[in-house]
Parts: sequence; C-alpha cells; structure tokens
Amino acid sequence: MALLTVLLALGLVQLWGSGAPVHRDAWFAWWHRKLPGSLRDNPGLLLGATVLPPVLLSAVIMVLAEALLGRLGILCAGVPLLLYCLGRGNFNECVSTYLRNWYQGDLTAAREAAAPLLKELHEQEGATPEQLHEQVFRGAAYTAFERLFAVLFWFVLLGIPGALLFRLSALYAELDESQGDPELAQRWLWLLEWVPVRVMGFSFAIVGNFVGCFRAWKNCLTCRERSTDQVLEVYLEGALGGIDASQCSAGVETGEAQRYCGAQLEGLQALLSRALLLWITALALAVLFDI
Repeated sequence: MALLTVLLALGLVQLWGSGAPVHRDAWFAWWHRKLPGSLRDNPGLLLGATVLPPVLLSAVIMVLAEALLGRLGILCAGVPLLLYCLGRGNFNECVSTYLRNWYQGDLTAAREAAAPLLKELHEQEGATPEQLHEQVFRGAAYTAFERLFAVLFWFVLLGIPGALLFRLSALYAELDESQGDPELAQRWLWLLEWVPVRVMGFSFAIVGNFVGCFRAWKNCLTCRERSTDQVLEVYLEGALGGIDASQCSAGVETGEAQRYCGAQLEGLQALLSRALLLWITALALAVLFDI
C-alpha cells in the first residue's frame, strides 16, 4: 500500500500544484503555545513534547483505519496525511516564474519569485545577479529535497509516523526563536536529513554524471560538518557536470552567463525528476519482490 499511497499523493500534488488544500499548520503553533511553561526550561523536552504526541497520534489513526476498513482505510487516512507531510508551496511554479523573469532580465521580479526558495535557507537575496542565482540554485536544491525526498525516505522507512516526524521537525525549526532553542531544532533536523541526503546523492550519481557525483558522494559520506544544503551543492556540482548554456529554454536574447545560469537550474529540475522516477521505480521493485 505504500506505493499506491505515494502515487495517489503525488498525483494530487500534480493536480493541485501542491498539497495546499491540506496544509494547515496553525494547530501546530497552537499546540506548541499550550504546552506547560516548565518545559521551556528544557529545550530537548520541549521539542519532544511538541513533536512526538502528534506523531504517536498519527500511528494510532493508521492502526485504527486499517482495523476498521482494511487497505481502504490505509489509503483514506494515509494519502491526506502524506500530503500534509509534503513541503509547502508550489515548487515548480516558483522555479518557472523565477526563470522566466531571469531570462527577461527583470531581477526585481526574479528576486520576488525566488523568495520562498531563499526562505528555506534563511538567506537574503543576493546583491548581484550571480549571487542571486547561486543562492536560488542552492535554495531550489534544498527545497526540493526537504519538501519531497526527505519525506518519502522517512515514509518508506517508518510509514506515516516517520513522514510526520520529519515534517513537524521542520515546522518546529521554523518557529520563532523566542519559542524554543533554534540551534537544537536545526541540529535535530540536520540529523533527520543526514541519511536521506546521502541516499539522494547516490541517486544523483545514478541519474546524472556518475563519476563526478560518486566522487563527491564518497567525500561527503561521513562528513559531520557540512549543512544539508552544502552537501547537496557538492553532489550537484558533480551530477550536473558538463552543463551547456545552449540547453536552456530561453525564448529571448540573453547573455552567455545568463543562459548558463538558466541551463543550470533547468538541469537541476530535470535531475530531480529523474531522481524521483528512480525512487518510485525502486519502491515498485521492492513491492514486487516483497522486500
């Protein structure tokens, strides 16, 4: 049922553009505020008390759904819960709008379109076009990983509770600094991302430039210093080796550097699509051979 749940959830994302119809996070902030004040003296307990009860509740919901309705219950409960766990916003629309403005030379509009991608890395827009593109490229890579691939990894490993654990941990890390310990929240999120980002890096090697990406993958395999977005950037440098500026889809006259930057981001989109297809294929084979 895991494969069918994933396919239905991704199908709804394609239909709606995102999982926005079920992305309602006000309850999480409310729950965090309602916790006893004594917990705020212990950031670790506060993190656990905020995240773990909803995760355990999701496990109970899935058990009850299966007990009452069997496989149909798993789908009825699992699909909306998995949709909730996926990242916020319309990633493809954001990148497409940025690229359209980038090719037209409208950097102000390009910065506005890229704002959600930069927000994921808590960065300000770059002062120059080159700085802006570098930040957008890194932000797009991390956003795609955080909104989909990390969620799918924990879903396959631990089911809906695993996917929800990751999403709520990411939401917790976004809470205002006065409501918790941001360093602890970011460190916990980094731990949850450590294995998935390396699985994704190996996927990039398979669907991209294998030699370059596999070399980068080995170099970062046991690294405990780099952040997730830095590791992704290293992987992508290897996987996207040999990008040709003529491969971009610019429909207007643009400079060589502008075309190369656009081709790099379009190459990232294509690489992500191939990596997702690889993950779904691997999941289908695991179901087929009952692994």
